[in-house]
Amino acid sequence: MLPDVIDDRFARKAVEKGADGLIPVAAGAGGHGGRQSPFALMQEIRAWFGGPIALSGAIANGRSILAAQVLGADLAYIGSAWIPTTEARASEGYKRAIVEGRAGDVVYTDLFTGIHGNYLRQSIAAAGLDPDDLPRGSASGMDVAGGLAGDAKVWRDIWGAGQGIGAIDGIETVSARVAALTAQYRAAVACVPLQASRFLR
Repeated sequence: MLPDVIDDRFARKAVEKGADGLIPVAAGAGGHGGRQSPFALMQEIRAWFGGPIALSGAIANGRSILAAQVLGADLAYIGSAWIPTTEARASEGYKRAIVEGRAGDVVYTDLFTGIHGNYLRQSIAAAGLDPDDLPRGSASGMDVAGGLAGDAKVWRDIWGAGQGIGAIDGIETVSARVAALTAQYRAAVACVPLQASRFLR
């Protein structure tokens, strides 16, 4: 079992309850993302936990995968990059919004579920809400229909996305995206010695 955790306190609770590994959900992750920088989050968890970790949060290219490993993660947990693939069952509008979006198009709010999460500005506006002036959510639970225009539903029309979407420039097959991530990762690994040598002189 690898549960999502948003800070060191929850990580410790998860391990106490028998978690085999952890998925630290850092700032910028799609959906219910945490607030902490991946640097801070990984630093605190790796200080005491030696088990498997899959870091999540705005990871959408090969360089980010390598960065997650450098921070101490065993794996990079990628979410939003898979939505605009031909195999994904997301709507075409959702896929296109991710391709066209950038980090600045992601809104962090607790309105829709009572827990803070990252959602695409375009979908919030299309549902009849002002993305720049959203009311506070209720911690007592989610309201999957309240406050939206027409027949819009939170579960269907409010689209989660992470801040890494700026790295996604098209809709393609999963295999093509895997190939691109692999090539980017290998290129990043190859340039690390060159980058390091510049600063170690």
